[in-house]
Amino acid sequence: MDLNSPAIKWLHAQTGGFAARGHALHGWWQHLPTGTRSPVWPRILATLLILGLLLAFYQVVGGAAQQGELRRKATAMHAQAIWRCHSLPGVSVRDSCLLQLNAVALADARP
Repeated sequence: MDLNSPAIKWLHAQTGGFAARGHALHGWWQHLPTGTRSPVWPRILATLLILGLLLAFYQVVGGAAQQGELRRKATAMHAQAIWRCHSLPGVSVRDSCLLQLNAVALADARP
């Protein structure tokens, strides 16, 4: 294996950069006051982050469920209106009802 290849040199440079950043972070951490360096703070931060992500997930899923329920209700109401139009006596009245229903549905669909 050629240890002088550009890929190996690049990988070594990247690893050295990460090591330098880790060393700088460790130095910064050691200069903090003793109470702040407590291992409790990262755990509290992680817990708050996890709770925030769970809350965001809950809101997204709840919104999707609510939107699905509204879509289901709208579809059921539309199907019921079509059934009522089909139950009207006379072809012209039935066609007029369906045209009005489709006009309302097209108007609602436009943004």
